[in-house]
Amino acid sequence: MGVRRFVLRRIALALAVAAFAVSCSSSTAAVPTPSPSASPTRQLGPGGLTLDEEIGAVMMVGFQGPLSDAVLNDWRQRQFGGLLVVNLNHNASSPDAMRSFISSIRSTSRHRLIAATDQEGGFVCIAISSVPCAPMPVGQADTTRMAAALRSLGFDLDLGPVSDVCNGPRSIMWGRCYGTDATAVASAVGPVVDGIHAAGMLSAAKHFPGHGDTSVSSETQLPRIDESLETLAAREWPPFAAAVNHGVDFVLLGHLFYPALDPQRSADLSPVTVQKLRTELGFHGTVLSDDMEMGAITASTPTPEAAVEFLIAGGDMVMVAHHLDIADATYDAIRAAVVSGRLPRPRLDEAVAALEALRAA
Repeated sequence: MGVRRFVLRRIALALAVAAFAVSCSSSTAAVPTPSPSASPTRQLGPGGLTLDEEIGAVMMVGFQGPLSDAVLNDWRQRQFGGLLVVNLNHNASSPDAMRSFISSIRSTSRHRLIAATDQEGGFVCIAISSVPCAPMPVGQADTTRMAAALRSLGFDLDLGPVSDVCNGPRSIMWGRCYGTDATAVASAVGPVVDGIHAAGMLSAAKHFPGHGDTSVSSETQLPRIDESLETLAAREWPPFAAAVNHGVDFVLLGHLFYPALDPQRSADLSPVTVQKLRTELGFHGTVLSDDMEMGAITASTPTPEAAVEFLIAGGDMVMVAHHLDIADATYDAIRAAVVSGRLPRPRLDEAVAALEALRAA
């Protein structure tokens, strides 16, 4: 009888243990899964933007030809934060047509749209009759006159001043730069920033870290510039520092290979470049890429991948200047990078916050 009780007790204990295990298993399964709001796709960023809206916000896009319903539908879906108008795209040819063009695209935007163009003076001016094109070197008064004409058409951003220091007539920037002496160029750049601001427009110093010491065009290939960091700081950066001191809104990074900055990557895809711009020049505004469809980039890296690398490196707004299908592919690549964690959502939020902080234009 004692043996039987012992056996029965062991059986009861085993059943109790099994029941407890099942209970724990059920309890574990019943623990709530993390809230969907923890997912990068559900979080709201600066200004209450969704992930999809944030991705659109950090892109400045241009396309070829006049406006169409297909373009408007694409813009309505993607919510691109920047519109780039350049002569090569042939979007509009008269003041009224350009005004209508910008207004129509802006009407699809649920958030701020920054309409931009290159109006440097000299041989880089928008081909619209109501916008004067002053000869280089352009001073503050002429800059304001040009920028005010752009403003009347609906533009927000004049992509200037060119802040590169040319190394002489062989420089690819000759005719666009303000000279060959860093101090003289710095003295010219500050008033141009002021002139753009006086017209109620945003400004963008370009092409950091300096595009003046090469005869190679980044439109076709990646220029290599073998300058030391000391030379960069002494020769190339004073005009950009002047622009920063005058409150420039954007700094546009050029497609340039400076081994002294980064021996592996072009300057615009390197976090070192952004770090130097932020810490050594004290720039706290928005970092903009040059056109990611240019040959300097596409010869080695597809535009969508380059855009992701630029954002990871600390850039804030990616430019895709000519083809909407490439812009769409870039949008998709940025989204995939955020969802996978390769591009951290806080980095994207930081870029959007920089755009949100821009002065009203």
